[in-house]
Order: sequence, then structure tokens, then C-alpha cells
Amino acid sequence: MTAKVLMDVEEYLRTSFEPDCEYLDGEIVDRNMGELPHGDVQGNLYRMLWRFRKTLGIRVVTEIRVQINPRRYRVADVAVWKDDNIGTGIPTVPPFLAVEILSPEDRMVRMAPKVQEYLSIGVQWVWVIDPEERAALVYSQARPEGAPATVLRTQNPDIEIPLESAFDLDS
Repeated sequence: MTAKVLMDVEEYLRTSFEPDCEYLDGEIVDRNMGELPHGDVQGNLYRMLWRFRKTLGIRVVTEIRVQINPRRYRVADVAVWKDDNIGTGIPTVPPFLAVEILSPEDRMVRMAPKVQEYLSIGVQWVWVIDPEERAALVYSQARPEGAPATVLRTQNPDIEIPLESAFDLDS
């Protein structure tokens, strides 16, 4: 078990971690970093979502800190905003979509609080993707309990990505 690392929020915001860590009420929390399947899904989804940039005006970013409250910062695998008006540095508005990709060590019991935190700050959609099971759960403000999905989708703006394409190395 790793020893807890405590830090004040100002120091966290000035510190770069490789890979980036989350900040939860004064504690630096390592994120489980994925293996190749995690990276492949993350890259595929980034590219697929980026293709909507011109038509929908969205902003897509990987590995970005998202402020939950002044003492909690999560790091999304992929986050999407409706436009570029999100501030500089750490975005000052929540994304409309947050994507989390499970690593082999991740468990839904650990991911569930993160999903609920995203929804609590106004994130409209959260996609949780399990590369090992080739499965996904989609959460939304209207359906915070989540539901299995074969199509990753959002509304306003409307985005639809077949889940299988997230695992396709040729996409």
C-alpha cells in the first residue's frame, strides 16, 4: 500500500505529475494508468470526438484536471466542452462530457463516486468504458444510475459513436 501524500491545493495546482494525479481533500491520489487497451480506446475516442470539432464547435482534451470543488480535482481521460470558452489553464467550467476508461486495476466501486462527482458539478454525460470487457456504461443528468450502452451518445450536441469503434485500431 502506498503512503498517503498530503499537499495544499495551491501546491497541487502548481505541480506537474507524470502521470497526473487527482487531488481529493488534501491528498494526492494516483490514477490507475492503463495498458495498451486503455491507451488505444483513449486515442480512438479522442480522434473520433475531434472530428466533431468543426461541425459542433466542441473542444476535446485528454488527461485534463476538472475542478469538483475548491478541494477536489479529478482527472478525466477525455473531456469535451461545447465550445472553447472554458478559461485558460484548468478549465473554469465543467465539461459537458467526461470519459473514463477503466484500467485493469480499476473497479466500478471506485469509479462510481467519480461519476457522481462529475454529475454533481453539471457534467451532462459520463461514459465509462471497460476495454477488457468491451463494454460501456453511459450516465447522464437524466439517468444518473447509468445504463449499459452499445452506442456512446450525447444530446445537445448530438454525438453518436458505436462502442465497437472505440476498440477498432483502424478507426
